[in-house]
Amino acid sequence: MITRRNLIWLIPLLLFLSYPLWRSPAAAFLSPRGGYDASFADRKLDSHNFDLEGVRITQSEDGNTTLEIAAKRAYTGQKKDEFLLDEVDAVIIAQDGEQTFVSARRGVLDKPQSILTLIDEVVVMKPKDKFELYTDLLIYSESTHLAVSPGRTQVLGEKIDITGNGLTFNTTTSAYDLGGRVRCRLSNFSKPAPTPSP
Repeated sequence: MITRRNLIWLIPLLLFLSYPLWRSPAAAFLSPRGGYDASFADRKLDSHNFDLEGVRITQSEDGNTTLEIAAKRAYTGQKKDEFLLDEVDAVIIAQDGEQTFVSARRGVLDKPQSILTLIDEVVVMKPKDKFELYTDLLIYSESTHLAVSPGRTQVLGEKIDITGNGLTFNTTTSAYDLGGRVRCRLSNFSKPAPTPSP
């Protein structure tokens, strides 16, 4: 007598006995399509390309933020880990927390080397020292804390206007080195007192 309980054992038994009949169609249905190409495992993957708008990049060292970059547009360059930037606004933060503000039309961020290159209408403002710097090319290295401008550079500050070719600025020590033909104009300085004659 076949009861409901016996039917439960009967279904797996029928599947087992009919296995030779449905094995080939099931294997054909479940096999992957297109075969296997061994050269597929050796192919080189494409690099990640991106084009983003309204980008913010933050760089830290020992848990402290050292560089903040805001750009209207960022996209990948020809080199790996190189980001091209449009309409750049950056803030360089020294170890004591002093901020230096930088803006430029274009920029290139080399991430592995931690180098930010700013191009076209570069303006650097240091509110604490009350000076502004104008140039067309500025290269800032995060590892050395040096900002280098190889071309014509103008520094404006309180009562001072300096123009020269080639500037090196150490953001840690606030030391400047201005080279080439340097022109300096000072204003509102008192006339030196005449030396008494003997």
